[in-house]
Amino acid sequence: MTQKKKMTGSKISRKSAARLAAVQAVYQMRANGQKAADVIGEYKIHRLGKPVDGYDMVSPDDDLFAGIVSGVEERSDALKEVIDASLSARNDAKTSHRLETLEQLLGSILLCGSFELLAHKEIDAPIVIADYLEVTHSFYEGGEPKLINGVLDRVKTSFRGS
Repeated sequence: MTQKKKMTGSKISRKSAARLAAVQAVYQMRANGQKAADVIGEYKIHRLGKPVDGYDMVSPDDDLFAGIVSGVEERSDALKEVIDASLSARNDAKTSHRLETLEQLLGSILLCGSFELLAHKEIDAPIVIADYLEVTHSFYEGGEPKLINGVLDRVKTSFRGS
């Protein structure tokens, strides 16, 4: 019996994969009212590093994935407050000005990115923001990446200064 080799990937690609998986997990938590511990467990058993549509996937950094998902749950009130303030600061009539009125996926991207900007100050903010922009580009082709970039840049200033 042949066992399929798991794609390990570089340290950078494992962190990027963890961020993508965290956004998907937070989306699932928000959509289904699930707790972080349950979603993390499900992902570790059934999803992380598993093939998707016949394609091998890079194994995410498990610690980063779990840290983001649980951190979003633990600090959701503080994150929502800063995100809402950052959304309100936009002078764009198309913006709803509240996290809860955004599409669930956009909100999940903002929550994960904001958590990392708050909790992982050892990682340069442009690296964090760039990875979440890549996640956004994976799902959207319109102006959504511009929204994510602008809001995360404001969140960065709130949490880290200029």
